[in-house]
Amino acid sequence: MVNRSLARFAWLNLAYNLLVVAWGAYVRATGAGAGCGEHWPLCNGQVIPREPQLETIVEFTHRLTSGLALVLVVIMYVWARRAFAKGHRTRRAAGWSTVLMIIEALIGAGLVLFALVADDESMARAVSLALHLVNTFLLLGAITLTAWFAGGRPGFSIRGAGTAGRMLASAALATIIVGASGAIIALGDTLIAAALRGGRSALSPMVQFLLEVRVAHPVLAVAVAIGVVAMVIWLEGRADNNEARPFGMLLIALFAGQIVVGLVNVSLGAPVWIQLVHLLLADMVWIALVLYGAARLAVSPRAAASA
Repeated sequence: MVNRSLARFAWLNLAYNLLVVAWGAYVRATGAGAGCGEHWPLCNGQVIPREPQLETIVEFTHRLTSGLALVLVVIMYVWARRAFAKGHRTRRAAGWSTVLMIIEALIGAGLVLFALVADDESMARAVSLALHLVNTFLLLGAITLTAWFAGGRPGFSIRGAGTAGRMLASAALATIIVGASGAIIALGDTLIAAALRGGRSALSPMVQFLLEVRVAHPVLAVAVAIGVVAMVIWLEGRADNNEARPFGMLLIALFAGQIVVGLVNVSLGAPVWIQLVHLLLADMVWIALVLYGAARLAVSPRAAASA
């Protein structure tokens, strides 16, 4: 069954959520996360802040865009329930999108209510941001699959896909780990920049730790990129179905671009704009991997066995 209107809506929903994620990263990188104080969902105790400072405008805008993202996902879920029968994969993907969007909102609220924003240098903030990134990846993946299935694409199975399924599941897990480590390192960049702006000559133990482990992220990212490229080449060399090949080539190109941007990010000292580009590319790498996995595993039993 195909619902092209829902599929288009889901793709637009995905694009909008990418913009929301980028704006959230801007809030973190600029230290504007405390722009509404420790109030949520209110902003400084008000529904609409009066005479707001720049930081308040940035944070309040992020809350408005995030709220709209939640509304759009709920609309997508209701639409999927009306358009597809009970148990259909499109309904399940839309349902998971809604659940993950609610979790996304709760994590954001927790960061504000527990003051894990602005110049906070606690380990709790680092862990929370890593979990935030993981949930964001899962959310983007769920919305992607909603659009994919609504467009009439077949379902897929990891369990019955043999080596291909295990390799793609491992690639997904490794990509998530790289993303989570990147979120922690990005926090370190933000805190170091804040320390420099404040004229502090000595860094806190937490910032020192993030500075010392900073090299681990690019090393891990390069290793995972090489592994994913090798996986795509290996799978495409043994596949009977060429439908997934364009997504595999896109995945390789995005990983290559991500590595280049990451090196530029390090060489320039992690300016805000390059951090945003780096994050958007990471999200696009993840989406491409989801699409490649869905296309590669949605093959006939005979082709899956040979792969």
